Amino acid sequence: MKALKTNFAVKVIAFLLALATGVGGFWASLFILSQWDTLWTGTGYYTSNSYYQDLNNRFYQAQELAWLLQQKEWSSGSLPYLDQQRLEELQDLLSPEQTNFRLAVRRNDTGTLLYTNGDANLPLGEQVHTVERQAVTITMSRSLISPADPGQEPDVENSEVPEVLNSELALEYGVTDQLTAEDEFLVGYRDYLEYASYLPALALLALALDILFVVTLTLLLRSAGWRSGTDRPVRSGFDRIPLDLLAFCLFWAVMLLLAGGDSMAFAVNQNGLTRDLVVGLTLISCGIALCLLFFLLTLAVRIKTHTVLSCTLIAALCRLIVRVTRAMARSWPLIWRVVLVFLLYLVGSLLTLSTIILFPIYQLIVLLGICRWAIQWKKVREGTGKILGGEQDYKINTTHMYHDLAGHARQLNDLGQAIGNAVEERIQSERFKAELITNVSHDLKTPLTSIINYVDLLKKKGLDSPDAPAYLEVLDRKSQRLKKLTEDLVEASKASTGSLPVHLERLGMVQLFQQALGEFEEKFEQNHLTVVPRFPPDELWIMADGRHLWRVIDNLLGNCNKYTQEGTRIYADIFRQDGRAVLSIKNVSRQQLNIPAQQLMERFVRGDESRTTEGSGLGLSIARSLTELQGGQFNIDIDGDLFKVFVSFPEAPALPVPAIPE
Repeated sequence: MKALKTNFAVKVIAFLLALATGVGGFWASLFILSQWDTLWTGTGYYTSNSYYQDLNNRFYQAQELAWLLQQKEWSSGSLPYLDQQRLEELQDLLSPEQTNFRLAVRRNDTGTLLYTNGDANLPLGEQVHTVERQAVTITMSRSLISPADPGQEPDVENSEVPEVLNSELALEYGVTDQLTAEDEFLVGYRDYLEYASYLPALALLALALDILFVVTLTLLLRSAGWRSGTDRPVRSGFDRIPLDLLAFCLFWAVMLLLAGGDSMAFAVNQNGLTRDLVVGLTLISCGIALCLLFFLLTLAVRIKTHTVLSCTLIAALCRLIVRVTRAMARSWPLIWRVVLVFLLYLVGSLLTLSTIILFPIYQLIVLLGICRWAIQWKKVREGTGKILGGEQDYKINTTHMYHDLAGHARQLNDLGQAIGNAVEERIQSERFKAELITNVSHDLKTPLTSIINYVDLLKKKGLDSPDAPAYLEVLDRKSQRLKKLTEDLVEASKASTGSLPVHLERLGMVQLFQQALGEFEEKFEQNHLTVVPRFPPDELWIMADGRHLWRVIDNLLGNCNKYTQEGTRIYADIFRQDGRAVLSIKNVSRQQLNIPAQQLMERFVRGDESRTTEGSGLGLSIARSLTELQGGQFNIDIDGDLFKVFVSFPEAPALPVPAIPE
């Protein structure tokens, strides 16, 4: 499942499927739902747009017929020729033989029937499917001759008085249940029956598209944020856009698309469905679906990465206000902050004093804040007591603590840590001092005891004794060892204190190390040790003191010769790393290394705890001090019986190329 969630091709295919099935399923489902009440009952034609359009056309004819009938009544049964011809034409068009439309014209005040094209003995509601009723107001103006005043002759020009006639009629109309006449209603009903036969298949298609859309959308939401090579969902650049800004932009984009869809829907109602309108509505639907899909996917990623609220402009503004407020508050002296808090308390008390409910609630909140401060102060006091009582590792929990108390608690935690480190260093120093005295005493006592014993033998046997040369040879060897031990001790002391003079010069590390290997070649052969060198093809130049660096390499190779298991290999590598020249030496220890690497670099400490070898235990300590004295780094690592040492120096800058004279 994780492979599917991180496969880019699968995500693209799922996205396209979700887009296509979402748009198609939406329109199909919307159409089916709009016809749900009439699809299975067979009455859909009577609620369709074509039915109401045909009904309105017939209503206008009926309205014109009612107007002409009223005009004929007002004109005492006579109409102008054209109006009479139009009346007869309308009566023929609205006859039961020509249309399934039925109408009844009544007076609105009395309900008297003036005209009907149906059965006058039956109510119109029993003749049609649904009765529609509407009031029609008819107005006519005509001129009348007014009589002259007594004693005056009539003035024909000024005797015309306009008369306004008003009549309000009730027009009832509808379409019969049984469509017998061949008119537009019967044609529309036949078209509806043919069209309704495809609706069950369309309903199944809509259901299939909706199911496929839900499946692909679920896959997209589950795979959102997953990338190959990651063990958790990660955000892309799009997911880092503030969510509220993104929602605002997508909202207005959808609103603009819906506005375009409304204008196209109006054009469909006016001109019918054309190819351009179909393409336009499809593009608008895809645009809206894209906006919604992108929003859902980025919302899923933000939910998985817990950044729904944090990655918003409002949250960023709140964080900025909080940071600025905290910075301003913390920059003030403590006394001013106390005064400000007290003033705020007084303002809040004055604002809530007039209300009986808010005042005690406000005081309770203030009391809870004071109690919280007291509890936190108690924790700080208890922690201070434990730290002073010797629990240097104890830490005061500063979570959700007031700023000043948290700062004081952190200082106490640091103080406890510092005390613990100081105590630990003191104990370690005392232990090292004791070990140093023990080791120095042992290393000095061993050759000194031999010298005393052999001097006593010479005193007893005399210099003429045949064993005298052997005794003198032992005395010479032991005295040289005592001298070397004393010199190493003095040099280690000077190196650790930095009192040795250092003269840095440009040296080739590879060349210097190869010379040292030549010096130890015979000693390594005696102990059956094989050196495996690996050097770069070009020289690595460093700035170091040649005498001190030679002593470092000599101590390291001498350490390998003394403590390496016979018959094994010594790996020596010189390489370049991060602008530094690094010397690495690895060997298998003859004795078990059961001490920490850091302790092994202390003075008079050897991997051979029995101290049966001739080493003084100062080699690594001197090498480290001399390396650091020249600005280098000295590190050792112990992995079981494998001993590894790393010496590194910064590479020297390249020498300028001399100009060639012309």
